[in-house]
Amino acid sequence: MPEQNTKLLRLGFIAAIILGLAGTGIGIYQLVKEKALAQEIANVKSTVNQVKGTEGVTFKNKAEFEAAVAESINKFVAQKQQADIDQKYAKFEAAPEKVDDGKHIYGAPGARFTLVEFSDMECPFCKQFHDTPKQIVDASKGNVNWQWKHMPLDFHNPTAHREALAAECIAEQKGNRGFWVFVNDIFHHSQGNGAGVADLASVVTGVGADLDEFRDCLGSGKHEDKVEADIQKAKSYGVNGTPATFVVDNQTGKSQLLGGAQPAQAIMAVMRKMMIESQPDESASQ
Repeated sequence: MPEQNTKLLRLGFIAAIILGLAGTGIGIYQLVKEKALAQEIANVKSTVNQVKGTEGVTFKNKAEFEAAVAESINKFVAQKQQADIDQKYAKFEAAPEKVDDGKHIYGAPGARFTLVEFSDMECPFCKQFHDTPKQIVDASKGNVNWQWKHMPLDFHNPTAHREALAAECIAEQKGNRGFWVFVNDIFHHSQGNGAGVADLASVVTGVGADLDEFRDCLGSGKHEDKVEADIQKAKSYGVNGTPATFVVDNQTGKSQLLGGAQPAQAIMAVMRKMMIESQPDESASQ
């Protein structure tokens, strides 16, 4: 019976924690938050008492019991991991799953304004600025979107360059939204200034990507040209530092560069100015 099986799995889980079989309990504590785990244990303890009063639960041997315990633990961990991944993706639901020409866009593709940011995932100022464009887009009701361009700085390489390639490999697997989730996680976990993340593999699996496929992609260097194209584009615009954000009015084609970790108010002021300038000059027609 499904309900009985669920109870057995929970019973196996609590038994594993108590007995510490194969050290799995330690791994669980490392993978889930303490409060969530404590609540789950309390729930399981309650279920154990219920199971004792139902059909007899027996195992043919120790190996069968340990297999049941391992299965319950694996399911519990998988559920927690997937819940964490889903929560990350929910924060970037405004990012389309697919975007033409391999661009990385957060927000409505047809927005009036685009914030084109040249950025470096090892740059402390980029990390400081990272939430600002997102907040503007989220509050814009579809009028602003945000486009990412790679610009790993030489003094942050090879780490920053490798992270740019890694982000492209994630986009290949998980789409445009996965790209944004990965970039956000790199900013969160990186020590910055070229020191990188302690465990890139955990960041990769933390966005739901297949690690072997990711490693094959990263090792192939297939996205080198794309990253280099972004770098050359930045140089052609005279950009020599990050973050560098171009506020682009897609209606008029005009743009303005804002360097550094600008506050939202400064970006909004530029967009207001562009909107005013785009209006017909009524005095000229009088």
